[in-house]
Amino acid sequence: MENLKIHILVVEDNPGDYLLIEENLHEKFENATIDHCTDYQSVLDKFKSNAAYSIILLDFNLPDLEGIHLVDNVQNLAQDAPIIILTGYSDIKMARESLAKGVSDFLIKDEINAEILYKSIVYALERKKFVYEQTKSKEIYQHLFNFTPQPLWLYDAECLTFLDVNEAAVRKYGYSREEFLKMTIKDIRPQIEIDTLNQQLAKPVAEKEQAFAGIYTHQLKSGDTIKVEIYSGDMEYNGRKARIVLSNDITDKLNHLQTIEGQNMKLKKIAWTQSHIVRAPISRILGILNLIEMLSYDSKEMPFLLHQLRVSTDEMDTIVREIVNESQLINFKE
Repeated sequence: MENLKIHILVVEDNPGDYLLIEENLHEKFENATIDHCTDYQSVLDKFKSNAAYSIILLDFNLPDLEGIHLVDNVQNLAQDAPIIILTGYSDIKMARESLAKGVSDFLIKDEINAEILYKSIVYALERKKFVYEQTKSKEIYQHLFNFTPQPLWLYDAECLTFLDVNEAAVRKYGYSREEFLKMTIKDIRPQIEIDTLNQQLAKPVAEKEQAFAGIYTHQLKSGDTIKVEIYSGDMEYNGRKARIVLSNDITDKLNHLQTIEGQNMKLKKIAWTQSHIVRAPISRILGILNLIEMLSYDSKEMPFLLHQLRVSTDEMDTIVREIVNESQLINFKE
């Protein structure tokens, strides 16, 4: 940290105090660049010239502005640069108010030495880095959460209320985000499945699936129901035990499978008809033809055999028509 290249703005109107602060800074930060301002107007001019600082050491009382108003104004100028307040007297109320506004530290000038100043600056810079990383992590989580194409939500593991939902869930289920946050996960289940849900929730944590949780029926705001695959896992959200859930609508997939199964049953019926029922009249026709070949055309049995040939042929024609009709009922494009 001593070799860190940082740009420090010291706002101090007392020349003696500034010299001590400057010496303390150079003792601990060899590569520090230090700018000095003696009033608020010069601070304003610095930022108007697009100056950027790693950290700001701010005297609490300046000739042209002081106190909380000074802190507010410098914070607006500094944006994300940490601010350490320097003051000549101890005011606990003022210190608390400053810290509540996001000031990194509040130091008494008479107590400052190189070590104290070093620790305060290091803490402020590390805190800024930590907050930045936390903010980026939250942004990444929020982007992943919202841009996931599948409905995704978080719910409280104890009271079952929705804690967060993504845009895909809003589009799929029809509820606004505000409506979701007033609901529990029971509100998207048909009444007939509430008992099953309660049984699932009552299971010990060790028995709950941490990935695929099963196939369930969910109810949309419109009243329509869909079949969904649920994937879920435990997590902590804003200090609360929560469960994250991904919902995958498989209604069309199941309907398609049901259609294919129905087609397969029809094909099996046709195949069975061809292999069993069709063979009976064919066998009779072949037998009759064999007998006709063995008899003379003026045989007394010829009319009977021809009649049986007609009956078997008509039966064969009926069976073929039934097969054609069954085949036409199958929609292979589904």
